[in-house]
Amino acid sequence: MHPIERLRAVARARDLEQTLLASEAASVLGSLAFDPLSLLTSCRRLIDRHPAAGALWWACARLLAADDARTEARRIALDLDDDPARVDLSLELPDGAVVAVVPDAAGGSDLADDLAGMRDDLLVVVADGAGSARGAATDGILLVETGAAGPDRFLGATGTGEAMAEAREAGAAVWMLVAVGRRLPGPLFDALATRAGAAAGEVLPIAGIDRIVEPRQVPCPCPPELLRHPGGGSGVRM
Repeated sequence: MHPIERLRAVARARDLEQTLLASEAASVLGSLAFDPLSLLTSCRRLIDRHPAAGALWWACARLLAADDARTEARRIALDLDDDPARVDLSLELPDGAVVAVVPDAAGGSDLADDLAGMRDDLLVVVADGAGSARGAATDGILLVETGAAGPDRFLGATGTGEAMAEAREAGAAVWMLVAVGRRLPGPLFDALATRAGAAAGEVLPIAGIDRIVEPRQVPCPCPPELLRHPGGGSGVRM
């Protein structure tokens, strides 16, 4: 497939897990290293199609700040592939726990299925609203999979705040999984929260989380040109 067609396919993809989305986007965007303006415009337009995908913002920020975007694209793919977050989470969860998973607000989450496959002693359910938190009783855990987190706030699916309150009332712990690529610097997270809007979920304080599972945090630059809303310039139309 031609790189332009691949880029359009990434832009139009829906319900694709963030790691796959960001890895594929970086691979295609790296081919634009010879044309910085097209790279910038394409990054902005991809983000415009997937504004709640923190890993995509992280990948684009790294590409735009790199001296060699092609080489950086390969590093991004390696970082995403070498993410220990889910394995570490499966090891940390207590034996026989009831785990109610609040999936990534950006969509495409397969976390619940992964946990159930790695640990047959867990009762894993997908939280479809605050009422699901009642299933995470005293020995249970409400697990929030965030698609993006800043220094002190995170993006959760709609209803996450209510589910967290219900979990506490039931005596359950509230955990959060932050995978590689989801931790963003403050200005970049603020831009994501503004662009994603209420339709993508809700922004909540990290202080409300009892335990954060984030075994590996890869630094993310904050190129100012990514903070501006896309518009004008050349690049691939999507």
